[in-house]
Amino acid sequence: SKAYNPQYLETYDSHQMAVYTLRWNAFHPHVFISCSADWTVKVWDHRAKHPRMSYDLNNQVGDVAWTPWSSTTFAACTADGKVHVFDLHENKNEAMCEQKVVRKAKLTKLAFSINPKTPCLLVGDDHGCVSSLKLSPNMRWNAVSKAEAERKAKEAEEAAATGGRPSHRAPAKKADAEGGSKKSPAELEVEKLDKILEVAAKTGEFNYAADAAKADE
Repeated sequence: SKAYNPQYLETYDSHQMAVYTLRWNAFHPHVFISCSADWTVKVWDHRAKHPRMSYDLNNQVGDVAWTPWSSTTFAACTADGKVHVFDLHENKNEAMCEQKVVRKAKLTKLAFSINPKTPCLLVGDDHGCVSSLKLSPNMRWNAVSKAEAERKAKEAEEAAATGGRPSHRAPAKKADAEGGSKKSPAELEVEKLDKILEVAAKTGEFNYAADAAKADE
């Protein structure tokens, strides 16, 4: 209740109807996500009072969850029986996948597998059923696997351009990388999400840097 607002650290007032789910990001300590009966999913930085991103899914959103392997991938389920999967690193404007799971039931809950080697999504509905969905390869990326795939693709392009002869520049690049400071996979995930939030703030209505600096004062 807003009448007892002084008892709380902060109030985030953006949704227009009931909020159904809140989830902290598994990698970023400042980022959480929310979903609501007002049809929207919102991505927040807790240091700012306004959402960094907002997505209208055209129906009540029963649940939302981040993947445990990527800081930028999440899924939401809606009352019209659909699952929407987003990867903000690949597309900040719309879902990478939208799939109809059930036809005469409302989706109410979802959960990702915690094992990245068997990436699947469980979805429950209001008729008592649980459906298991396998994620396509393009929705299983994390910062490390994506960088490795891009490196291999670049090496393949270089090999094709030189008629199959090995590139002499690749070992030098590898040596340079090994000589520099190596970031952990978790740090890479935080960095990846930070870049997306900064761009969203600069192009959006709210000032990300100013809000964050004010919150840290």
